[in-house]
Amino acid sequence: MNEEYIAQMSEQWEQICNEYSATDLNYAFEFICEYSSDFVGEFYKEMMIEKDASFFLTDEIVQSRLKSTFEKWLYESFNVPNALNFDEIVKKQFVAGDVHARIGVPSWLIMHGIRQIERKVFEFLAIDAATNALKVAGYIVQILAFASEIMCRAYEAKVEVHNDIKHSYRLFSAMQDVAVQKDKQRGSLLNWENELMFKVFSNTLNIQHTLLSKSEFGLWFIHKAAYAFASTDQVEIIVDKIHKVDQMCEIINQQLDPEQSIQLIHDIREKNRQILHLVEQLFQVAEYINSGNDSLTQLLNRRYLSTIVSREINLARKNQSPLTLLAIDADYFKKINDRWGHDAGDKALQMLADVIVEHTRGSDYAFRVGGEEFLLLLVDTDIQQAEIVAERIRQRVAQSTVSSIAGANFNLTVSIGLAKYNGHPDYQRFLDAADTALYAAKHQGRNNVYVA
Repeated sequence: MNEEYIAQMSEQWEQICNEYSATDLNYAFEFICEYSSDFVGEFYKEMMIEKDASFFLTDEIVQSRLKSTFEKWLYESFNVPNALNFDEIVKKQFVAGDVHARIGVPSWLIMHGIRQIERKVFEFLAIDAATNALKVAGYIVQILAFASEIMCRAYEAKVEVHNDIKHSYRLFSAMQDVAVQKDKQRGSLLNWENELMFKVFSNTLNIQHTLLSKSEFGLWFIHKAAYAFASTDQVEIIVDKIHKVDQMCEIINQQLDPEQSIQLIHDIREKNRQILHLVEQLFQVAEYINSGNDSLTQLLNRRYLSTIVSREINLARKNQSPLTLLAIDADYFKKINDRWGHDAGDKALQMLADVIVEHTRGSDYAFRVGGEEFLLLLVDTDIQQAEIVAERIRQRVAQSTVSSIAGANFNLTVSIGLAKYNGHPDYQRFLDAADTALYAAKHQGRNNVYVA
């Protein structure tokens, strides 16, 4: 969210506070502080009853992390009239909304919990029997609703971005195999057409040419490309043209009229040119999708990092399986570029990527996330197994030699930070843990593996 938007939300928060006297604001703050543990307890107790919440919340997570965080949120939200930090508190609501979106907690679930707090507010105020109870209740309900509204705004924006990335990743995954088919399938379509022309113009008896939809090209497009590009306009048009070509091919196979067959050949050729043009447009989309790959190392880049890590976290939690992350960084890489040149530096990064892939199973994910920084996500792998993989990578890199353009040989080393997934649903915490471990590995002298 931009600064102007934050300023608008801050102004609205301040306007709410200005509707109430200092006495009401102070009483509300003291009231919230007194009963905050009760409010938070009720919030999570009611949420845990909901079946949909059980995936996002566990007793251990609630007790050890979320309750104290929520109590702090209540304190800060109702201390704003004293601290006068409206911009800061608005930004925190945006951050909270982002976290909920990353975790995948539905916004209705948060609102359900807030409603339980509001119910307890009226219950406790009735016990207090304060003369300004109605005013205080109105203020508290407004703040809870407005803070939730800001979180929902951030949530919706983040979810929309995540959904776009997930959709793009679906295409990317499907196109990993399809993209290499570009020249092959173009040739397949032209071969199908040439064989049909040869049969017609050579007056071959008993022409029984394979329908286009049953040819290598047709099967590829209908079963793979049409799925990969399901949301594009071209797919429906191409499928329709394939079926029209099939209809013309069936007429030719019947051999009722040679002159008609020749005319149909011209029509088929025209339809095929249109199909090839539309397929070319789809492959232009594929080139965009393939930007999920790093051009130098061919590893995944940052584009789908959050989507992949978030999905694997959900699978790890659902299946109660271990998940580990290796943050890998080339040591003193700037010195390599300075001494041997950037071409040598590129070769060093390619060698490092090859070593990482060498120790990666088909189910794992390897990323190049920065200049000389890589991530390796090891699925269904505990910390002991991951440490063995990390040590093998470190040793293999140290033993490998890289050659510069001038013919000089040099070696490099890597530092590796290793983190295991600890159950928190926010993937950013997992990434941060690996990054912190990498920093510790660097701090301990480099060329080592540090386990968080």
